[in-house]
Amino acid sequence: MKLDKLGILATIASGPDLSQGYEIWRDDNPEAPVVAIMTNLVTKSKNSKTGEMAQVYIIRQDMSPRLAVQTGADAAVCGDCPMRPIIARETDGPECYVSKGYYSSSTLERIYESYTKGNYPRITPEQAGDIVQKLGLPVRQGAYGGPDIVPTEVWETLDRGKGTSYTHQWRTADKGLARFAMASVSTITEANEAQAQGWRTYRVDTDEIGPQTGEIWCPEKTNNVQCADCGLCNGNRSGKGTKNIVIPVIESKAARARRLAA
Repeated sequence: MKLDKLGILATIASGPDLSQGYEIWRDDNPEAPVVAIMTNLVTKSKNSKTGEMAQVYIIRQDMSPRLAVQTGADAAVCGDCPMRPIIARETDGPECYVSKGYYSSSTLERIYESYTKGNYPRITPEQAGDIVQKLGLPVRQGAYGGPDIVPTEVWETLDRGKGTSYTHQWRTADKGLARFAMASVSTITEANEAQAQGWRTYRVDTDEIGPQTGEIWCPEKTNNVQCADCGLCNGNRSGKGTKNIVIPVIESKAARARRLAA
């Protein structure tokens, strides 16, 4: 399926299939150039948790994601997230399940390699939004990388009302991002702070206290509901009074032992 078949005007309308993906934004900062790539528009994501969603990956332009994670250069796309592997290992905290998962799989590496080969035509955020709207797909704004790295205006243009997003940078991010993204927090104290600043929260239950007032367990954990069908992690798009989300800590037995010992 091509853009022209969707009735979307673009200079690359006769280009690659939607399944191959598109570049929707870039920052050519010579010190840390990054790019946002939207994939899984026709070919379904193999992520059993999220289900069928358009996936936006935010990666460095100049090095493989694996190398970026290993050297700490992933700060360009993940900021000072405490779950970045290089930080988590220093603090004995829980490590990002996304980064860990991509060590064993080659999803991110394949995306990077395809990008360096020029396989992702560049389109505007508006065209990207038109695509997901016509295909009826929610958007995962940050399948890898923080949505705060991308200007909020890009998400505003791309947004068609359905999607999920999370940021650990809620203290410093553009407050307009709260419309789209959940504040990722690790304690009930952080959750209260973020909520006071207007964010809905996605709390990793490191306190091991379960859902508190105004919170529920992630429906994927309780009812095996996929993100594409749930849609609760959509920031403030779901309206006032929507419950905040809690998930159990995702970590290995060894990491859990280190954390509890610490």
